[in-house]
Amino acid sequence: MADYRLTPTEKRSYQEDGFFSRTGDFSPEEVQEIGDLINRLVDQVEKTDRLTDEQRQTILIKNIHAKSNTGPKTLNSLFRVHLFSRKIRQHIKDPRRLAVAHSVVGDDLFCPNDLYFFKPPRTGRPLQWHQDSWYFKNTYQTSDGQPIENASIGSWIAIDDANINNGCLWVIPGSHQKGVIDHYDAEITERLPVRYRAAVTDEMEQQAIPLEVPKGTIVYFNNALLHRSTPNRSDTFRRAYIVHYMKASIQYTKQGTRGMRERVAGWGWGSLEAHISGQQFSISTTLETESLNWDHGIG
Repeated sequence: MADYRLTPTEKRSYQEDGFFSRTGDFSPEEVQEIGDLINRLVDQVEKTDRLTDEQRQTILIKNIHAKSNTGPKTLNSLFRVHLFSRKIRQHIKDPRRLAVAHSVVGDDLFCPNDLYFFKPPRTGRPLQWHQDSWYFKNTYQTSDGQPIENASIGSWIAIDDANINNGCLWVIPGSHQKGVIDHYDAEITERLPVRYRAAVTDEMEQQAIPLEVPKGTIVYFNNALLHRSTPNRSDTFRRAYIVHYMKASIQYTKQGTRGMRERVAGWGWGSLEAHISGQQFSISTTLETESLNWDHGIG
C-alpha cells in the first residue's frame, strides 16, 4: 500500500519555503471527474426553482466580465462545495490528501473552507497577494494561543494544467516565516473571494515565483504563505479546487462570518465547516447523514 505521508524533502520544503507540490497522487481522469461534477452542480443551481436569488448568488460568485449569462464561463468561484456534494466530501477525506494533513496538523480535523475557482478563458480574474491566515484569524482561534497556521494547512489541486498564460499561482517562498502581515482594502468593486491585499513590498515581490504545474498536481501550503494568481489570458480554463484543514480543537471566535453563518443555518444547509476525521471538539459540524447531496438533483 502506498505511503502518502510527507517525505523528508517535502517536510523540509514545507518548513523552509512554506509549500511543496505533488504530481501523480491523482490522475488526470480523477480530477476531470471533479470538474465534470462541478459543472453539473452549477447547471442544477442555475436551473432549479428551489433556490431564491439570494441563495443562488451566495453559491455562485459571478464574473462581471463574462460575455454570456449562464454556465462555468460566467463564474469566478463556487461557494463551499462540501455543503452540497457527497462526492466532494469523499474527495476531501481521500486518504491521499488526509495523509499530508494528518502529518502536519494531527488526526482530528475539520474543513473550515473549500473553494472552487473557474478562471474562465480570457476573463478569469486575478487574486491579490494575500495570506489565508489573515482571514482565518478573524474567525478562528487556537486553544493554546498559537498562530492559526500552526494548526492548519491549505491544499490546492489543479483541475487543468496551470501556467503563466492562464493565471497560475504565484508564491513568495519563505514568506510564511514572517507571520501574518498587514492587509488593506484593495477597493475591488466586484465580488471576489479575496478583497484585501497584503502589504507586499517591491523587494518581497521580486522573490515571487510562478507555480506552473500539470493537471492533477496538489500544492500543499502553510496558510501564512503569501500567494496570488494572475489573470487568465489564454483560451482555456484554469480551474482549481482548494481545501483547508484545521485542528479540531480550534475554536470559533463568533466573528468574521456571522452573517453567512446565520443565512446558511436559516436555509438548512448545515454548518460552514465539514467534519473530516477524529472527534468533533470546538467546532459544530454537520453529520454526513444530515448533509446535503445535490450530486444527482436538488432535493
